[in-house]
Amino acid sequence: MAHEISAMFAYGTLKRGEEREKFWPARPLTVVTAFTTGRLYELGEYPGLIRGEDRVQGELWIFKHRDITRVIEALDVVEDYPRLYLREEFACETFDGQSIAATAYVYAQPEKLTDAMRILPNDEGIVVWKAQP
Repeated sequence: MAHEISAMFAYGTLKRGEEREKFWPARPLTVVTAFTTGRLYELGEYPGLIRGEDRVQGELWIFKHRDITRVIEALDVVEDYPRLYLREEFACETFDGQSIAATAYVYAQPEKLTDAMRILPNDEGIVVWKAQP
């Protein structure tokens, strides 16, 4: 089944209920809460993910494999790929412990990130981005 589906990991404005959710060009098979390891930074109106050791919460958007090319083409525009974000594969884990590899957009300019921009883990050790009011 792994080659029949493709997953994208969303951790910011592409999550359900956020401002860019409407840019997903295909209907997913499912969307589930998931985690990956990395570091999350506040970039103003959106976050940036880079490789790291924190437990970052987001969503796995799972698509039929035949839809993934269209999804990536659309999200490349939204994420200003490759200038602002790059695509990388991350090992993710669903809330119930299932391991799934997913593509995530990572911030392409990590040299611009500072410790003051880092989103720190909450009391449960999880990093979660929320839109600023």
